[in-house]
Amino acid sequence: MALVDYASDSSASSTDDPPPKKRPRLVPSPRPTSTPAPKLPPLPPAFHDLYASTVRTATSDDPALHQGRTRQISHVVGNWPSHIYVEWHPPSETQTLLTSLLSALQEKLPPEYKLSTFLTSDLGAPLPLHISLSRPLSLTTADKDGFLSKLVSNICNTRIAPFSLLCRGVEWHHTDESGRSFLVLRVQSQSSESSKTAVTALNPELTKLLRHCNAVADEHGQPQLYQWALKDDDKADGINEDDDRAGRAFHVSIAWSFAKPTEELMRLTEEVFGDPKTQDRIHNTQIHVDGMKAKIGNVVTHIPLPQAGKRAEDKSSKNLFGI
Repeated sequence: MALVDYASDSSASSTDDPPPKKRPRLVPSPRPTSTPAPKLPPLPPAFHDLYASTVRTATSDDPALHQGRTRQISHVVGNWPSHIYVEWHPPSETQTLLTSLLSALQEKLPPEYKLSTFLTSDLGAPLPLHISLSRPLSLTTADKDGFLSKLVSNICNTRIAPFSLLCRGVEWHHTDESGRSFLVLRVQSQSSESSKTAVTALNPELTKLLRHCNAVADEHGQPQLYQWALKDDDKADGINEDDDRAGRAFHVSIAWSFAKPTEELMRLTEEVFGDPKTQDRIHNTQIHVDGMKAKIGNVVTHIPLPQAGKRAEDKSSKNLFGI
């Protein structure tokens, strides 16, 4: 079938159409100079308190849910498990260093020496570490509010300003109560490190805080921490042998094991942590303490240390008319 050649209106009129307008060339805008993003401000201490509690998965104590661990004080319905401590969030470089050292140690250990870390959760999220200022406590409902009020009052009226700690080294510490061995970082006050006198206690600030915490615990019928070391309560503001004994006990736990600290375990630990460069990095790690925390049940209260000179300012804050 022959094709019929029709005239095309569009082709015929194409000669009359004006030429298409040229699109303007897009000039690329100059790239902005790369400026580093501003650092976000640090989270306030109260933010971490909102997420400090783990979710209970059972209504009674079950060691199978806690890697075989058992409570040192059995939970009693109506009582509030409590703890007083200094919280420390290691910086990322310290977190990475300690994590790599624990991994290296676990590779050297026999299978029966299983390490469990305090550095990260089961999902790998960094966890805060702590320095204990009390034993595990169990407060009744009638006592818990008065306990916290007394503790806050005592700490806020102290002359202990914020201070810094240094890590002295790594040791194994076994407790018969828990049946576990803890790999700990021993800590030392930066003030005692820089002091040239031989009478300075190792941790004068922590020891004074401990005395205040023990006094409140004893007032409410609770056990005291490091009571074996603090025998002389009349010298709370002085330097004595008790302060030195207690000062050497403060630590940060970074891992634990059910194995006892045998000579082999300590030798392998020394091989991993004893490298001079590693020791220097650990000794240069600082822990800044600007407050402490009291955890009663699921509620965590941050208790700030008074700033230097704050008490004097408070006393002189009234005007000439006493208002």
